[in-house]
Amino acid sequence: MEPLDRETAKKLYEHYRKNRDGIRNEPEMASVCLICASFHVVPKDGDTNMRICRNCNFAFYRYECSGCGATIDGRDPQNPVCAVCGLRICTCGACGCPEEAR
Repeated sequence: MEPLDRETAKKLYEHYRKNRDGIRNEPEMASVCLICASFHVVPKDGDTNMRICRNCNFAFYRYECSGCGATIDGRDPQNPVCAVCGLRICTCGACGCPEEAR
């Protein structure tokens, strides 16, 4: 994926800042911070499931579901936190728990 330009990042920020539904389906949003509008978001050292903004240090989960391969984004209300394992629940129902614990 090519780096975002300021105009595209601004439009994405304005759209998803108001309505976070579906943010997981927008690949470019992996690089946009919803706190400060920066497009300097990088993978967090030591945690491949997390991304961090280099400007404001806001961190969020964004990774591929191990069950179906869909993108999970912790900022999307359709990916809530699992009360058992602490990871995000995919729209397919998978999280980090063993099958019998769900």
